[in-house]
Amino acid sequence: MSWLRRNWFLTGIVAALAAGFLLAERAAILNPGGWTNRVIVILLFLIIGFTLPSDRIRSDLATPRLHLLIQVFIFIVAPALFLTAGLLFRETMGGEILVGIYALAVLPTTVSSCVVFAQSAGGNTVGAIFNAAFANTVGIFVSPLLLSLFLANAGRVLPAEQLAITLRNLALNMLLPIAAGQVLRLRLRDFAERHRKRFGAASNLLILLVVLLAFAKTAADPRFAEYMRELPWVFVYLAAAHLTLVALVLISTRLLRFSAPDRITAMFVAPQKTLALGAPLLTIYFSGQEILGVALLPLVFYHPFQLLVASFLKGLPFVRSAAAAKPGARP
Repeated sequence: MSWLRRNWFLTGIVAALAAGFLLAERAAILNPGGWTNRVIVILLFLIIGFTLPSDRIRSDLATPRLHLLIQVFIFIVAPALFLTAGLLFRETMGGEILVGIYALAVLPTTVSSCVVFAQSAGGNTVGAIFNAAFANTVGIFVSPLLLSLFLANAGRVLPAEQLAITLRNLALNMLLPIAAGQVLRLRLRDFAERHRKRFGAASNLLILLVVLLAFAKTAADPRFAEYMRELPWVFVYLAAAHLTLVALVLISTRLLRFSAPDRITAMFVAPQKTLALGAPLLTIYFSGQEILGVALLPLVFYHPFQLLVASFLKGLPFVRSAAAAKPGARP
């Protein structure tokens, strides 16, 4: 029971997938005209805007090399690495799974888990907060643009009219709620910080609903059995890609002679991808399209796997020594 309480979101993902499969025949009733998804997404982005510490972006510019390395990994190195998926999965599942991998590739880092891991391991906590806030703020604009470029590479260019509709939906359902949340944060910053965990729990529950609705629609697809047969190889690729990113970060920080706290922060922040921002963003981007459930599969697998890897990395020798000294755990 203790383990379940600590990891309720991970078990919730499994439960949401199972519920989605069981409720496949009622997908249209649960999400009439897509309105249920729309309301959930708007609430999610309102919470993200309210709790996103974008004000921290100005608070730490003392380690520019660390910030540059992390952002380059998030928006250049990781997307470039995931482009290799095109060599393996272009024909798999009719190309739908490739779209999901590309969607995962362009996302920013996690909103909070990377900060928690960096802090508990003795990393540069301020640097982790700065980069998480910066990446998620920039990712609101950059991730959809990168995804459009990747889809063009995959032979899925959106018609100009559809692209305009998608961008309009992103503005209405994502940017406006985030902006409203940031305005509220200006007046209620202390309240937002004091109840950050509760807002995080509410956000996670909404994400589980997004996953449930998406997979209810996917499970109703006659090709679903075919998708399931191909997924193990996809998951092996995603696991290998994440481990490769972690290794590249560690090699880069060693070559650049980063301090132990900065190496730890880069190791936890740079390779991670956010489910909190990714699920609602993809829901808007692929609104009304059958591909949504499949596009979410890589992200749903990648999220718990990256947390498992991060838990293992805390046991590395240089991480244990830094955690004992706590030199980088600045408030």
